[in-house]
Amino acid sequence: MVVAVLAEPGEVVAAGRPVLRLARAGGRDAVFDVPAAIIRRAPPEPVITVELADHRTIRAEGRVREVSPEADPITRTFEVKIGLIDPPAAMRLGATVIGRMETAASEVLEIPASALFRHDGRPAVWVVDRQSWSVALRPVEVARFDTVTVVLASGVEKGELVVTAGVQALHPGQKVRLAGARP
Repeated sequence: MVVAVLAEPGEVVAAGRPVLRLARAGGRDAVFDVPAAIIRRAPPEPVITVELADHRTIRAEGRVREVSPEADPITRTFEVKIGLIDPPAAMRLGATVIGRMETAASEVLEIPASALFRHDGRPAVWVVDRQSWSVALRPVEVARFDTVTVVLASGVEKGELVVTAGVQALHPGQKVRLAGARP
């Protein structure tokens, strides 16, 4: 099947210059631009579920066939080609698809972005000791973040109290109280 015409009718072309691009018979790929963080989290030999964007019930499974060795200089993503296994006829060339890969779940904790503090060039938070109501600086590992929330990969345990306001003005051992609580 012809997927691209690279010359105009009547055009004089140099020897060896391609004039048509053909689709390989038999196999089809889904192509995605993937951030490095997702590539790093991928299990060995992942199975990718690919479905049509406009008809999510039409799907096929595939395997990673090729990962670009270089990131795109603008988007910093890597082109990943997924070889589809027995794709349905409705998955035609050029269709827009959505890919899904399952990764191992890891326990994460989400905190407000205002709680994050930088100490010695590394991310940290102030954790409150509920017995003494004093704070201690704790280094953390950030899994991901946006303007509102930070997802921590490690550093804070579930149920610990984290300071979310005035973090730049605190020092280790300083006593704090909950906002709105009486002194």
